[in-house]
Amino acid sequence: MYIYEFITPSDPITFKTDDDKIAYCCSLLLGSGKAACRRYNKDNNEVSIPTLLLFCSESELDKEIKEYLGIDLDQFIDSNKPKISECFKSFSYGNIEDRKTYDDALSAITDEDKLQEFKDKHEERNRTSLSKWVTTAWKYGEKLA
Repeated sequence: MYIYEFITPSDPITFKTDDDKIAYCCSLLLGSGKAACRRYNKDNNEVSIPTLLLFCSESELDKEIKEYLGIDLDQFIDSNKPKISECFKSFSYGNIEDRKTYDDALSAITDEDKLQEFKDKHEERNRTSLSKWVTTAWKYGEKLA
């Protein structure tokens, strides 16, 4: 499982998946062209994931998406719903260094209600902007589940 940074103008956000194309898809859907993602390999070198193009035409964007994913976005979503859902559910405020502590806390909490309470409090304490990127990602994950 890789840890990715969801790059926005405001708060640091991380998420997890084992597939760069899933990361790209989730960043595209959640960011609507206003955000991107990146990950680093074990040597701390950035792994290239296409930047989402905010100012390109819809036809150019569709072409770029299809070129990277190999199929249309709708087809990709339909054939990867479980992985996309899990990826969205993994979003969290904080940077890469914070992520291990966050993941340790998640694995230690076995009660589902307490787990959701922790996640909600973590989201509220660590979000500094009005944008609710993480809450929205969680909602997308639930809808796709």
